[in-house]
Amino acid sequence: MSELVRLTKQDDVAIITIDNLPVNALSPGVPEGIAEAIELVEKDNGVVAVVMIGAGRTFVAGADIKEFGKMTSGQSARVDGFKPILLRIEDCRKPVVMAIHGTAFGGGLELAMAGHYRVAVPGAQVGQPEVKLGIIPGAAGTQRLPRLVGVAQAIAMCAEGSPIKAEDAAANRDR
Repeated sequence: MSELVRLTKQDDVAIITIDNLPVNALSPGVPEGIAEAIELVEKDNGVVAVVMIGAGRTFVAGADIKEFGKMTSGQSARVDGFKPILLRIEDCRKPVVMAIHGTAFGGGLELAMAGHYRVAVPGAQVGQPEVKLGIIPGAAGTQRLPRLVGVAQAIAMCAEGSPIKAEDAAANRDR
């Protein structure tokens, strides 16, 4: 497993910790580590649930922006993307709880939305700031976000890119 992602167990709960400090960016190695951890959890009959959390001060602050430049310049090969990993989480037979603290931005929010449940500490922020760079959320975030925060809030988040508090996102879900 990637050294950027740790899998531990506490009783019958698996804990997947993303540890790519300082902001737990989805740099190369992190998505692969998440996928491997989910695969191991699926095979472990002693695990009944999964919690995914970020090490340090934040959940996942998004993709590593340096990787976009490498891909567009041809310095890095394009891969299948993040969406297959998110689908694997979504399809996991065991409940996956995303424990959000600090920020869940861009790919971090897309990761959080792939879980079956989300919990957030007061003051945690969520958002799609990549739209300010002209990048459309590309891992089904435009489909999942309206179901979680309501259509009006999702449109604002995807058009403006401004972060909101997680508790405000949850409060808007029924609108």
